Amino acid sequence: MFATGIQQNLQARHYLQGDFGEESQPHSHPYRVELICRTPKLDANGFSTDIDFLESSLRSILTEIDNVLLNDLPYFKDRQPSLENLCVYIFEKMLFMSRSAVEQVADLPQEIEIRIWESATAWASFTGLTSFPQSS
Repeated sequence: MFATGIQQNLQARHYLQGDFGEESQPHSHPYRVELICRTPKLDANGFSTDIDFLESSLRSILTEIDNVLLNDLPYFKDRQPSLENLCVYIFEKMLFMSRSAVEQVADLPQEIEIRIWESATAWASFTGLTSFPQSS
């Protein structure tokens, strides 16, 4: 399986619901977001994924939520704005953008992983299938 990835930065604001001390108060985090796509084969040009598409798509998603209080987003109405749930949120947005671009991009990744670094040593991730058949 081939893997291609990019990373971009995000300044996220949130507060955890429940008794989490200071984390229960609105605060901000500088996150590093990685988008990793996996495909079983290369295209005719020897590439596994269109990096330009990945970069523009992830930038679009992150721009929508940069410096926004995550708790105010409809997605987090009944969800903890945890790192793990933020990974799923970004994955679902990326999956929607990938499906919308199916006519523009020849081969879409078979698997997408979103990994968010909270610090130099701590991260959470979510990996999901795109459910796109791979062309021959």
